[in-house]
Amino acid sequence: MTPSPEPDQGHRAPDPGRRLVLSAILASYASSFIPWSSANAQTGAAAPAVAPDAFVQVSRLITGRATLDASQANRLYAALVTAVPGFSEQLSALAAFVASNGSTAQQLQASLDAAKAPFAKLPGVIAIAWYVGVAGSGVAAHCVTYETSLMNVVVADRLKPPSYAYGPYGSWGRNPLVAMTSATPVAATTSAAQAPSTTSRTQHV
Repeated sequence: MTPSPEPDQGHRAPDPGRRLVLSAILASYASSFIPWSSANAQTGAAAPAVAPDAFVQVSRLITGRATLDASQANRLYAALVTAVPGFSEQLSALAAFVASNGSTAQQLQASLDAAKAPFAKLPGVIAIAWYVGVAGSGVAAHCVTYETSLMNVVVADRLKPPSYAYGPYGSWGRNPLVAMTSATPVAATTSAAQAPSTTSRTQHV
């Protein structure tokens, strides 16, 4: 008869209760490093506000574009509501003014100025948002788009959006180390060419 193995006294079986307590402590410690205000903001940003039809219609008139990207309209509208005080109310008043006056894009600003409308600056704010990608101004400004801003879209068939590359478009495809290596012999040759003249002047003196 084979004797039953004796339990290993040096290794105890895992304690599920102890592991649960340790896991809870670790999770509590890790959560203290989470910026909850940022986390809540990101969670809320997952469902951006849908731009009302008034914003889309007015934007088409101001930009002169028959169609505008719906997703970008939502993002710009949400940013403008945050950055511009009373934006929703001003937008409603502007949409009503356009509907009642039948102004074209070229006539709109002059008509608003002539009527001394309190929302006369709003078309410029909306135009900047669509063409530059920035909603609002000063410390309240929000950068919403760049590559898809209309200032880049309207010239996309000829120009690419400028970037921070220190060279012409596409120059970042070349290895900078190769350029530095090829420039080194030139610098060394220049220094060597200057050295004899300095020495000769010193000996002559």
